Amino acid sequence: MWRSKTRGRVRLAQTTNKCTEDDLAYYVQECGEILGVGASVQNREDPKAILQYIFSELVKYKKHNQE
Repeated sequence: MWRSKTRGRVRLAQTTNKCTEDDLAYYVQECGEILGVGASVQNREDPKAILQYIFSELVKYKKHNQE
């Protein structure tokens, strides 16, 4: 478990370092893949769908922890 978290962090850092503003769609897709949200998104190739899913999960998490 620890290694997979570390490996994910390393992959996120590597992706962040190699991408520019022109690579935003690719960046979002790669980060979604690294975070494992691809299976939960209807269209894995759509950066907007990936971001929508991530933000909705963040909102659920925040609401749950406020109670």
